[in-house]
Amino acid sequence: MKFKTTSTPGNAPSDGKLFTDRERRKLLFMVLLFAAVTGSMIWGVVTSGGKVPAADARRRRDSAPQSEIATPTFRRDELAARVKDATREERADIETPALALALEDARLYTWDHFVPMKGVELSAPLAAELVANPGEARARVVRLRGVLSEFVSYPESQSLPAHFRALLTLDDGGKVFVVFQSCVEYEFGNDDYVHVDGLFVKTLGREVGGTWLEAPLVVGPRAQVSFPALGKVATLARADWGEDFGRYDEVSTNERVEYWRVVSYARDVDPASIDWAKAAVLDAETMGKLSEDPAQFLAVPLRIPPCRIQDIWTQRQRENPARVAQLTEGWIGANEWLRTPNPVIQFTTLLPDPGFQIGSEVTARGFFVRMNQYEAVGGTRRAPVFVLTALEPYELPKESVFSFVLYIVGGTFVGIVAIFWYLLRRDSAKAAELDAELARRRRERRARSSAPAGESRA
Repeated sequence: MKFKTTSTPGNAPSDGKLFTDRERRKLLFMVLLFAAVTGSMIWGVVTSGGKVPAADARRRRDSAPQSEIATPTFRRDELAARVKDATREERADIETPALALALEDARLYTWDHFVPMKGVELSAPLAAELVANPGEARARVVRLRGVLSEFVSYPESQSLPAHFRALLTLDDGGKVFVVFQSCVEYEFGNDDYVHVDGLFVKTLGREVGGTWLEAPLVVGPRAQVSFPALGKVATLARADWGEDFGRYDEVSTNERVEYWRVVSYARDVDPASIDWAKAAVLDAETMGKLSEDPAQFLAVPLRIPPCRIQDIWTQRQRENPARVAQLTEGWIGANEWLRTPNPVIQFTTLLPDPGFQIGSEVTARGFFVRMNQYEAVGGTRRAPVFVLTALEPYELPKESVFSFVLYIVGGTFVGIVAIFWYLLRRDSAKAAELDAELARRRRERRARSSAPAGESRA
């Protein structure tokens, strides 16, 4: 009895090949999926450059003044009609209606109006120009910095509010008569150094020290404490901090002339004069030394290793001897500082708009200024304060561990594809040989079965 076997289509390929059509489709799908995932990973690394994605990075805080603000309108024509300064007698008097009008208009002025109203810093040459041609400069916005003298306080009268009058000597020796209505922070007196913004009213003449003096009269809303300008700072030395460095921990940073000396130095120094390649790196060991003896790092250039910005903002600055209007400030931290007494540092920089965000990876260069106390979880801690001369983006090296892993994955993928291609080709070749052998055997059986009976017995 002969038995005939049949093959199940779902269990093995009907053509004798290694894979069925369904298995080939699955294999092709897995290969394409693997290629898509690997390609996406490689594309992400190439396009991101190791930076924090913009979608995941918190935006930087920005407290800078707005570029466009509403400015007051001074009544220039009305003021010009109320003042007279053509003759010596007219210049010797301050017209009460004109002073009242100027004080009223000046109250609308704030420090932020100086730039949009095209204010100018008053100097001795400009003061002389105003005295010579007062009519063309009525209500012009000017900025004064200098030492007060001839200081007099005037009480409120029927037509005038309480105000102060004084003679102000500019840094370059120029003289200006000034009237202002209030004082910021505290009352001023003779020999105080102040900052006053105001509008030019007229040329005023007075007997000062037995000599007739003619100078511009400037009326402003207020006066605030100021400092003589440091000028260009070309050198920085440990002696600039004095002998008792520790006491500065109790003084606000922006009230120290030493701090502003470093800011000025960062602005004025020739970059080629400092060999930053030989500067010490603020690694964990150096951070530990800085915490133990901060004074030894004063005026020493330091390189800050790759770190991450934890906070950053642009801050308007108070009156200072460096004449800096605003600074970029913030906090940065590094992984290698985590086990040191100072896991973060506070920084300021003169860069107008670094463009960094919270979470940006950066490197930096700068100078240590002081230790600052701040409140943290667990109590009060200290952080070094740095003035940075450079704040640059940090990109991960191309030969990183992640890149190495991608190379392995890519090589494995190519190898797998090559192996499958080889197996499929070998399967096709063997299937073809098997088909040929089966065809030969069928022909032989047909030939034997068709031969005459006698021939087959012979």
